Amino acid sequence: MKIVSWNVASVRARMEPLSRFLSEYAPDIVLLQEIKATDETFPFFDFQLAGYTSVICGQKSYNGVAILSKLPIKRVQTHLPSLTEADPQARFIEAVLSDDTHIICVYIPNGNPPANNPLDTSRLEYKLRWMEALKCYIQSLLKDKKPVILGGDFNVIVKDSDVYNPDLYRNNALMVPPVREKFNQLSALPLTNVIRHFHPEDHYYSFWDFMGGAYPRNLGMLLDYFFVSYNIAQGLTNGGVYKEVRGWPKTSDHAPIWFEFD
Repeated sequence: MKIVSWNVASVRARMEPLSRFLSEYAPDIVLLQEIKATDETFPFFDFQLAGYTSVICGQKSYNGVAILSKLPIKRVQTHLPSLTEADPQARFIEAVLSDDTHIICVYIPNGNPPANNPLDTSRLEYKLRWMEALKCYIQSLLKDKKPVILGGDFNVIVKDSDVYNPDLYRNNALMVPPVREKFNQLSALPLTNVIRHFHPEDHYYSFWDFMGGAYPRNLGMLLDYFFVSYNIAQGLTNGGVYKEVRGWPKTSDHAPIWFEFD
């Protein structure tokens, strides 16, 4: 079983590399972030022809998450249950498989202020509330001993070595201490951080900006993660980042992350 997560930065703009990826790498389940599409514009039929059932939580022009699956899905949820407020942004989707495995795809908020109002902290506060709600929900699933696969774009630079130049991001919402602390609280749950399980080394990245020749110069950062419950972790066989996909034509600024398990 191969599971992939990929921030595609607009699903319709990436159909060429997406179709190539599905054909060449043949994942069983794919988590997509930043699809920037609604039910009316998402390419359900294209993915159906490739052998996948698609479920989405969409939003026009911004955000949006989706799960593509070759396995039957029995239930879908598109609101993060522990988030007490109504969420105006499409950032969470959960698909429950027939064996009761919970597949959860997230696109955690960036949290940085608007360019025209750098003192506005409302987006950071939203990000922290969102991360706390995610932790609480995952905690509840683990308490009930549910098999959990959580993946997506976490928009957190956890360690200084997870970015090519940490000094450029000291005051960025990707790595300010409260955001790192929320991530570490999630990591402290009985979960396995799959990417770090297989790749503990420094300067292991999943994102390279479109600007400044970031990819050929390896000016990257690690923003994308998979976490799995211990009943899934026992079968882990391999995982990592398909870095080469970042070099394809018309691709996203994120590379797909992946893992396999028996």
